[in-house]
Amino acid sequence: MSRRSAIPLACALVALASGGAGVVASLHWQAWDTSALVRMHDKLPVAKLALQGDPNFRLRGESGFYDGAYFYAIARDPLATGEAHQLLDEAPYYWGHPAYGWLAWLASGGGRPGAVPDALLAVGLLSIFVAGAAASLLARAIGWSAWGGLVVALNPGLVFAVNSDTSEPLGAALLLLALTAYARGRRGWAIGLFAALCFVKEPLVLVPLAIAAWELWRTRRPPFVAAAVVPAVLWWVYLRIHLGAFPFGQGSERLTAPLAGWRRALLDAASQSWNPGVDTAQMGEAAVALIIVVGLAILVAGIYALRLRSVVAPAFLAIAVLYACITPNGVQYPKDLIRELALVLTLLPFVLAARTSPAEPASAHKYPRALLPSRRRPGS
Repeated sequence: MSRRSAIPLACALVALASGGAGVVASLHWQAWDTSALVRMHDKLPVAKLALQGDPNFRLRGESGFYDGAYFYAIARDPLATGEAHQLLDEAPYYWGHPAYGWLAWLASGGGRPGAVPDALLAVGLLSIFVAGAAASLLARAIGWSAWGGLVVALNPGLVFAVNSDTSEPLGAALLLLALTAYARGRRGWAIGLFAALCFVKEPLVLVPLAIAAWELWRTRRPPFVAAAVVPAVLWWVYLRIHLGAFPFGQGSERLTAPLAGWRRALLDAASQSWNPGVDTAQMGEAAVALIIVVGLAILVAGIYALRLRSVVAPAFLAIAVLYACITPNGVQYPKDLIRELALVLTLLPFVLAARTSPAEPASAHKYPRALLPSRRRPGS
């Protein structure tokens, strides 16, 4: 094996070990039952469906639940034609980003109840493995060290998500693969991967649109990357017809005015730090520091990204602008802060490390000739 391929593989393996370590530590306390990682609350109506399919399914009580429950429902009912979608409020919203649940459905042999928890975990572990390799390839493509792929293993939000059956590792894998394909001039692959990315979370449609705008600005040629949003739009139309609502019209408190959520979260966390309860106070103290540092890091990288030195920059700016409008709950608590911002924090090092500019590609294969800016001046 050459060193050129060994480094991406090493980054992938370290990412897998990082994500897997959290899974092992958690399952140690749950008799190695992967259904516990779904973290489904026993009061959710879909919990009855889970118990019908697997009487030994581990439910959670007062400790609450996480989004794995919704992806479990999608894996049981991928096209929202069965029972699962009828058991959840705001079903159009959850089925609006079904990619993780769809892959779990496929991996579980068509949504077999007893196999879905294993499938959710398998997809998460495979995703963080692929993300590690893709990050290494992207780092090399923009002129950074291939060891930059270690950012995946060192991203606490991605490690947390593997341990909680949520979709961030899948989003990271598709995003990094798509950016790598684009940087290497493989536009067909890039469009396909961006199209898949749009099914991970609805707001991620902003990424191919931002790159299309960047491409149009550089080349004045048709921004074909924008076509990546079409499959997701067609799926949303299906949900509107079938379930009666678009996914982005569902749910409460999804977005706020820019930075308003960050400000409220910082003030609430500071107030929480003075709570008489020791655990609550410590959580608030940790959140104050995290909100300030993470927010400042994204702001600095966003300003730096305005130089638009590589394809990573418009992708980062699109996601950063989105999360400038995040609600207070998304950043006030450390676990939500690291998970919700996992993708933007994954791209942040690539923004700062990029050495390739549109006018001066680091090597001939990194940007196709068709995507280089014209050297002709207006009127020449």
